[in-house]
Amino acid sequence: MQKFSVNDGDGVRTAIFLIGCPLRCKWCSNPDAWEPVPGLCEEMSVAEALGQIERDEVFFRYSGGGVTFTGGEPTFQEGFLRALADKFYNRGISMWMETCGLFNFSDVEDILLQMDHIFFDIKLMDRDKHMKYTGQNNDLILENAARIHAARIPVTVRLPAIKDITFTEENLLETARFMRDNLPGAQVEFLPYHDFGRKKYEALGLSGDLREFSAPGSREISGARALFKSFGIESVEYR
Repeated sequence: MQKFSVNDGDGVRTAIFLIGCPLRCKWCSNPDAWEPVPGLCEEMSVAEALGQIERDEVFFRYSGGGVTFTGGEPTFQEGFLRALADKFYNRGISMWMETCGLFNFSDVEDILLQMDHIFFDIKLMDRDKHMKYTGQNNDLILENAARIHAARIPVTVRLPAIKDITFTEENLLETARFMRDNLPGAQVEFLPYHDFGRKKYEALGLSGDLREFSAPGSREISGARALFKSFGIESVEYR
């Protein structure tokens, strides 16, 4: 858990990181969240998690905050996520979730409908490039994005800003078109690449998996915001 987070949604929030992810993004900053690693992740029961969150409720109430599920991929631990979501929902605690979008929608629809907001990662629109850089194609991801929007759950698309890979004219244009046609009213947030996870790769013995990437400059970010605005899409910044 990460207490007093102001970067994962509205108000003061507690971010709950759930271990496990079906993607292997080449630029991932949390390789320690791909799968359980002894000594690097903590086992916690539903009761223990609820006990910690109860201590934070006063900050949620006065700031308009709450809990944000992240990871890893929260739906990877479907049973635990559902148990927590039910408890928090019944206590009136605001819940946001960050997801890579790769899940069976019908399996987790009940959980998604309890969320107040969803950060939905859309990395690459080209199917082959998505496979190359994440290890999976994006067919189900894009389908789930549209289904979440159809369920009237507020969505912010998070797009990793990686120069010459995700931040190309073609990918930005195709993403904006997809959002206009399938996610009207959704916002977009650009997340500039960083290498803060480098030490994690080294600690996990994954140094051979490290790749050199770079973030676009402020002028390029401004240009992307202008492009999405021309499609009627508002850009936001939580980080």
